[in-house]
Amino acid sequence: MGKLEEQIESYQKKITNAQSMTDLLLVMSSWQTFADTRGLTEEQRKPVDEAYLRSEALLITKVSKSPW
Repeated sequence: MGKLEEQIESYQKKITNAQSMTDLLLVMSSWQTFADTRGLTEEQRKPVDEAYLRSEALLITKVSKSPW
């Protein structure tokens, strides 16, 4: 696995492990900057973007006082 793939996987893990919406949005913002500066293709972005959607759905539906 190359360095780029390792970095993409790292973002995917960070997004999956986010414990709050704030954490999730901070990681996603960092990911977007990373992906844009590296010129990643849609296919390269897909695993992280899908992880974001799953994590967002889990945090929104999680029973707590606030997802933030």
